[in-house]
Parts: sequence; structure tokens; C-alpha cells
Amino acid sequence: MSSLFDKELKFTPLNTTDEKKNFARAKEDAHVISQAHFSCKNCGSDLVYSPSSQDLVCRSCGHHYPVDTKVEPIKEFDFKQALKELDRLQHSDPKNQDDVAVIQCPSCGAEFSFKQHEHAGECPYCATPVITDTRYARFIEPKSLLPFKFEKKQAIAIFDEWIGSHWFAPSSLKSHSKREEKLVGIYLPYWTYDSQTYNQYRGQRGTTYYDRQVYSTVVNGKRVQRVRTVPRIRWKPVGGQVDLHFDDVLIGASKTLPRTIIDHLQPWDLDNLVPYSEEYISGFRSEIYQVTVDQGFLQAENIMERKIKQSIRYDIGGDHQRISAVNTQHQDTTFKHVLLPVWSAAFQYRGKTYRYVINGRNGTIQGERPYSFIKIGLAVITAIAAALALLYVMETNGVFENMNQFQSF
Repeated sequence: MSSLFDKELKFTPLNTTDEKKNFARAKEDAHVISQAHFSCKNCGSDLVYSPSSQDLVCRSCGHHYPVDTKVEPIKEFDFKQALKELDRLQHSDPKNQDDVAVIQCPSCGAEFSFKQHEHAGECPYCATPVITDTRYARFIEPKSLLPFKFEKKQAIAIFDEWIGSHWFAPSSLKSHSKREEKLVGIYLPYWTYDSQTYNQYRGQRGTTYYDRQVYSTVVNGKRVQRVRTVPRIRWKPVGGQVDLHFDDVLIGASKTLPRTIIDHLQPWDLDNLVPYSEEYISGFRSEIYQVTVDQGFLQAENIMERKIKQSIRYDIGGDHQRISAVNTQHQDTTFKHVLLPVWSAAFQYRGKTYRYVINGRNGTIQGERPYSFIKIGLAVITAIAAALALLYVMETNGVFENMNQFQSF
């Protein structure tokens, strides 16, 4: 597990007296942590990852540098062994997730901090892209990711098309899509789980049969007997075992966005994961996980349970199924910690925050939006007016009179 858990923390040295004074003024529980920054060899300016060219591109001179891609398999890690190692590390080297990480900009020297659950972004003073070491706050580092596939301009076009398809959206919402500074690229943390499951079950198989039933009824004032067919179910106790293998059950490890949005960004092309490299992160924000690996597995079990019960019902067969007990055993359970790209923005409308998120690979968009009650009211009034106009035309053309004459025949 040495490749997954790396306890060595690298700290940015404080060389000058002023730097030491600045650091002393920081919160007592703050830390200065290591960070990555990529500079152009041609002009010294910042390099950021370009999804369109899949290179690092200089913000000033436009020079391109190929990303140092690693040719290696995407690693899976043993889940049970990871829990044991995590328990040991948390007792020997506890990490306070509420600590403030003090970051020193490699370009202008300013000290600042990211949001609590971010480890990559820009210096607020000079906009230099900075990527910090995730080992500062979390034991498990991301080992693979999906790079962004399209630029911000394309993301804005996707949002324009999406909001344009919602006629009842307020006009101010449409104008918001023109504010490019609100849209940011973020790598969100996810867990994936593989597991071989063995599921013993007990239940009942129901077979439908039909019973003839004689009943009395009144017809034309006389009581008569009739025969009807009544469906019934014959239940039989059953038991068995269903074995299912689960591959890449995906669980979002971020709490900054609603689960209803994150879960509906699927599907993700996880077959195209690449080994983690800070070069892909440069110019984007990136979050550290807020849902731990064991918490994520509990959510994954809920997803697995639904599919397991579907398979059990199929195995029981018959016309109806009852499941009374299921005993699930997991073996060879592995996981990955991956980063997946999204374009995200939020806006205020009448005191409420609305978010929308775009899958940075396939352009799938999910979001919250307000409704314009003025537009809804106008639509209702228009519909009523159209209905009244239609009735008037039908009346003046004698349609109703013709219908009455037709019914009289």
C-alpha cells in the first residue's frame, strides 16, 4: 500500500525574515504546504492545460508543451487492506480536516488559502495557477483522472442551448450565461468500487392461477347468478444463491454540489482514465474528497443491493416474487480514487442560489433553475384566449348547431 498512502509531507521553506513573520501571523493550526506550478521556458509566464490541444499552453506567448503522459495501467487498491492501513495512520498521524492550508504563491510570493475542500486553483493576487499537495489533508491521493475534453467557450454554448430550451426561465437567467467569469472548471473527487458478491437468499415464488367464482347480482329487477374468473396467487418457498460481479460502481466524494446533480452527470467514460498528473490540473480548480472511502462504499452497497435484488427476483422466477432474507458476502473488493472534470457555475436569483454543472467530457448538463411566474401566467392567459377564440370561431361557423343536428339523427 506504499503507493497509495504516502506519509511524507513536503513543506515550502520560509527563507526570509519577512516570510517567517508573515507565517507567524497565520492561524496557529495553519500549514504552508507544497505546491506545483508550471512556467513557460520561452517567456516565463504561466502554463495551463488546454482541453482542445491536450497540451500545456502558455497564457502569454501561446507556446505549446506536450503533457508528460505516463504509460501505465490504472491501479485498483484492496479495500479491506486500505481500511486497516487508514486506521493505523489516523492513530499515528491524525489530519485535522478543518486546518487552514496557507499557500505561498510561487510567482508573486503572496500568502493565501484555498477553500477548505480545494487543492488547486489560482492565486487571488496574480491569477497564477497553483496546485497543492493533497497529502496535506487526506491520506488517499488520486491516482487517475479524466482530463477536460472541451474549452470554456464550448461549455458556455452548451449552457446557452440548455437554458434556451426552457421557455419559462427568467430573462435574467439567460443573460447570466454571458458572464464567463462565473463558469469555472473543477475536478471533482470520486470513488469507484469493484466487488465480487455472493448472495444467498430466501423467498417465495408466486404462480398466478384463476378460480371460477359464482356470485349473485340483480338484472332488470331480478336476482340472477353469474360466474366470474378471479386471479389468485399460489406461493411456494424458495431459496438459492446469486453471484454478481460489480465493476466501477461510481460514488461522488464531494459535498459542495447536490447529489441529485452529481449523480445525473453520468455516464463517464472511465475506460479512458489516465494516470494522475498535476499538468492536467493546471489552470483548473480541484477538490479533495469529503466523503471517505468507507462512507463511499456504504453508498455503493446501496446501489449494488438494488441490482442484487433484481437478479434474485429473476432467479426466483414465476409470476410474482417475495424476498424475505438476503445474505451478501463481498470478496476481492477494490477501489480507485479518481478526479472527474466538470464546468460549474452558480447564480443568485431573488435571494436563492441556483447551480448548474456540465460534464467536462460529454457535455451532459444538469442544473437548478427558477421559473418566471410572469411567463407562466402569460402562457396560461394565452392558452385561455386561444381556447375562447376557437370556441368563438366554432360558434360563428355553426359548428355546434351542425353537431346537434347530427346527434338528432
